[in-house]
Amino acid sequence: MSLISHFNVLVYRQGGIDNMGKLAICVPDGTKCPKQKRPQWDILILTAKYGMGHYTTSMSLKQELENENINVKIVDFFEIIFPKIKTIIYNMFNLLVDKCSTIYNFFYKFSTNNNMAPFKKIMKKRIDKLIEKNNADIIISTFPVCSKYISAYKKMNNTNIKLYTYITDVEVNKEWLTDETDAYFVASVETKNQMLNYGVPDDKIKVVGIPVRKEFKEKIYAKSENEIVIMGGGLGLIPNMEKTISELMKNENIHITLLTGKNQKLFEKYNNQYSNMTVVGYTNEVYKYMKKAELIITKPGGITLFEAIYSKTPIYVLYPFLSQEIGNAKFIENNEIGKVVWNKKEDVTQDILELLENQTELKKMRENMQGIKSNLEKLTVLDMYRKTSVERC
Repeated sequence: MSLISHFNVLVYRQGGIDNMGKLAICVPDGTKCPKQKRPQWDILILTAKYGMGHYTTSMSLKQELENENINVKIVDFFEIIFPKIKTIIYNMFNLLVDKCSTIYNFFYKFSTNNNMAPFKKIMKKRIDKLIEKNNADIIISTFPVCSKYISAYKKMNNTNIKLYTYITDVEVNKEWLTDETDAYFVASVETKNQMLNYGVPDDKIKVVGIPVRKEFKEKIYAKSENEIVIMGGGLGLIPNMEKTISELMKNENIHITLLTGKNQKLFEKYNNQYSNMTVVGYTNEVYKYMKKAELIITKPGGITLFEAIYSKTPIYVLYPFLSQEIGNAKFIENNEIGKVVWNKKEDVTQDILELLENQTELKKMRENMQGIKSNLEKLTVLDMYRKTSVERC
């Protein structure tokens, strides 16, 4: 690459955008040149496919931000930093979640006090190529490892590229927190208070909820009486749910929509088994089923939690066992937007039937969900970017 080409790359990557959407060009010594119009901004979202929650958040952000002037690229960060072993890493994660939750929770708690980003010098070259290839003006992280490495990269390069982190659960593990994150977008006031206790400055924390697809925020559907949606996340059915389904199906007034995602075995097991059950495989229209339901029985993942909130569908949670899901379940209880069953000896079927009959309680839960929605800040990374009038020189 010629000296002029090197200079052009440096100018481009170290330029900034002001609140009018113009690019501030800078020469190496920091002297600012006249601003020039910029036809397009480039946003890079870094994520990981641990389950599907982080990736789903990224897709929702892309949908929210992208337009004719804004290009958004989503990258699985593990394909960049661990390309040869990423499949092994993901398979191990799925195994731990599915079969060895105690070990998973141990590692989750261990990561609370471990903010290391190993192999930083090796990763620096890979991140250099990633940013240059995508002409990134802004980086968004939806996974803590991404935040760690980009924070370390910013320190090593002494660069001002903006890093915004979206935390995808209500409870905050310290591994999300890095010195070079410019702002955090969090789920709730409870999340913000926890971060304040960790020493994060107030002006760096924005309570926006967890991003969901725009379809969840649009048209309101009428609730169908005694309609239940059951979904177990990307890895399959909720544990020990088979008996409850069998008992609920004995009540002809109940209709269940079972969303099996990519779990083909689960789909085949229940498809056409009950006349009052609809079995749906992988779909991009979860919002249609959730908005019509009076109740959703699900694992308390952060994304599903806020999809339910925007759909105003009370949440019923059975035996949460992963650390972050326990935090989300406590949020459901404390805000009275659903019910959590902690004791496996409880008569779940009868409890669900009684809740469906208690329209007063369901209405209260929906009102509480509306209250949560109403208190969220209407703010995006672009609003933050404009507000700070960034000059990346």
